[in-house]
Amino acid sequence: MPLFSHHRTMPVVAGLLVGVALGCGPALALSSDAQAIVERVRATTPDLHPVCSDRGALTKVVTAATIALAEAKKINSDHATARAAGQEAGRYLYLHCPS
Repeated sequence: MPLFSHHRTMPVVAGLLVGVALGCGPALALSSDAQAIVERVRATTPDLHPVCSDRGALTKVVTAATIALAEAKKINSDHATARAAGQEAGRYLYLHCPS
């Protein structure tokens, strides 16, 4: 009998995939550029809840932070890389919006 049978491991694998998809576990580790953007947004936005609970407002704030950090050479200024870090930071802030 194999150590791990197919019918026993599939529910575990499915549970891990659901956990990652829902944003729990190590999948939430931010890149250094995204972390810098999150920190900038938190520093420049005293009351974050109204911003992070509105996707349009969140996009504006994250875009402004991304541009400022890229221009200051504090994150990678390559357009595609900075945009990806901004999207990552925006998703993180949206999912972790304080109440």
